[in-house]
Amino acid sequence: MTSNWTVLSLLNWAAPYLEKYGSTSPRLDAELLLAKVLDCQRLELYLRFDKPLSPTELATFKELILKRRQGVPVAYLLGEREFWSLNFKVDEAVLVPRPETEHLVETAIEFIEKNFPAGCPVLDIGTGCGNIILALAHHFIKAPGFSGCGCDLRPAALNLARENARELKIDSVSWLVSDLFSALTPGTHSFDLIVSNPPYVTSQEMKSLSREVQCEPPAALDGGVDGLKFYRLISAQAGNFLNPGGALIFEVGDNQADTVKKILASNNYSAISTKYDLARRERVVFGLKNGD
Repeated sequence: MTSNWTVLSLLNWAAPYLEKYGSTSPRLDAELLLAKVLDCQRLELYLRFDKPLSPTELATFKELILKRRQGVPVAYLLGEREFWSLNFKVDEAVLVPRPETEHLVETAIEFIEKNFPAGCPVLDIGTGCGNIILALAHHFIKAPGFSGCGCDLRPAALNLARENARELKIDSVSWLVSDLFSALTPGTHSFDLIVSNPPYVTSQEMKSLSREVQCEPPAALDGGVDGLKFYRLISAQAGNFLNPGGALIFEVGDNQADTVKKILASNNYSAISTKYDLARRERVVFGLKNGD
């Protein structure tokens, strides 16, 4: 690479290069990474397509392209990911937020607006970068009764979640290092809604994940032998922390919805239902706590 490389010629080189090494969106990847190097919006690249890059810019872009070639997720290279039209900082300590998880947020909003229009206390188990609970807090930012708690076993994840809360200017969410409910006390901690996108990849599937997914923290992916370990644990304990009329909402993996519905039913939940994602897969499972 020389200083004669322009924005357009660099993109025309990088996209086929990334495609050769397995990227499913090579042009987009190249545009996002180059926009980061040039500190501009992606679409601005084509307003300066004939701009030559400096040697420093070229070296930085080449380093990012090589990391992407090795399978490092673009979100980690950018240091951020959009979710619910909000920007969240991400790094190797957390799972990269997926568009499918927005269906979990939608379901939670529908439940709260129908049953607790002034807001309610919400617990997010395995919060990661905080995208779920912060998306809810942002939506209900003017609801006086809304409060959130994000729990995660990993302090590094919570540090990132706190940073995201500061960036979004949200102070209605607290953060707690907790292995599921281990740091919570029934009676002292109670919620009208518990949400979770738990690890749901089977231990066998963990061995054959793509290079990109393998860069993400295993603890946020591995759901045990059948991928359902955490659905059982959370369902069995969540009732101790739910107020009467409260609900538990899960994101689930492909073909897991029927089994998760049975898990909820066996733990005394009712009005059990599912929500489909855009690919017409059952992606969210909802259960209402039965009266004691």
